[in-house]
Amino acid sequence: MTRVASSAVVATLLVATAGIVRAQSSEDEKAIRAAGSAYQEALARGDGKALAALWTADGDIVDDHGMVTKGRDTMALTTPPAPGATPPAFRIHDTNLRFLTPDVALEDGMIDVLVPGSGAPLAGRFSATWVRQGGAWKLASLREGQLPTATGAAQLADLDWMVGDWSVVDNAPADAKTARPTIDVSVRWNAGRTFLLRDMKITPPATSGVEPLAPMHVTQRIGWDPLSRQIRSWVFSADGGHGDAFWSRDGGSWIARTTAVLPDGSQTASLNVYTYDGKDRCTWQSFHTHTGGEHLPPVNMTMIRKPGSAAK
Repeated sequence: MTRVASSAVVATLLVATAGIVRAQSSEDEKAIRAAGSAYQEALARGDGKALAALWTADGDIVDDHGMVTKGRDTMALTTPPAPGATPPAFRIHDTNLRFLTPDVALEDGMIDVLVPGSGAPLAGRFSATWVRQGGAWKLASLREGQLPTATGAAQLADLDWMVGDWSVVDNAPADAKTARPTIDVSVRWNAGRTFLLRDMKITPPATSGVEPLAPMHVTQRIGWDPLSRQIRSWVFSADGGHGDAFWSRDGGSWIARTTAVLPDGSQTASLNVYTYDGKDRCTWQSFHTHTGGEHLPPVNMTMIRKPGSAAK
């Protein structure tokens, strides 16, 4: 066979092989897209077993604060929303999928999280690694990132409405039989107005015939973090728990993306939404997120400012 003929054969084989690879990638892309859709559907209905099955045994999640959790173990904790509760809605868009090897693919995209009652969605980005195991595509890693937000210490001044003494009212149904603790919150500026100082006193409900429990005190500092160029808060509980959060404004609400460590060493993550009515009332909602290490029920409360305690 001549060199020219040999080159032609090689070229023909390369073109044919490329066609096979493209066809294979196309089928695999459909399979990955289908797995991604199944993931979102399972997340919406709170099906922890189905979510865990879509992860590899050693797959992990790293959120936008660097918190690392096991994908399969974390997803297994997901539970269906409580009756009447509306969980956050997720929308994936602008995705790009590329194959690193025939059995490994990298998906990059954007995600919008719509928290009920918070107005505009929270925008973020993600990078997911898919691997083929046992003939099925599974998640091996998920990396989350928050989109840059507007900067400037002036944002901290927008939280001046928090200053004052507040009573917290649980928005549980009126016929709820479980006794609720009494929560009082006091908020002040520090001397240089660089931090808001929040003190929370949680008094357990009284039980007939039982000696009253001592109140729990929680302190928090909210300030401008020059390193991340975001508003950030640090919280410390008298029982030894601690946590921090990054704050961003979303329309008429403030969103605090919170991570915390409980006294037993377990980790949690949540979205805390504060919506101020412009006067003396603020709704406070807290939603457990899929990056947390432990499931927490949603919180829905209203803070009412005590008369005469607003900032002057």
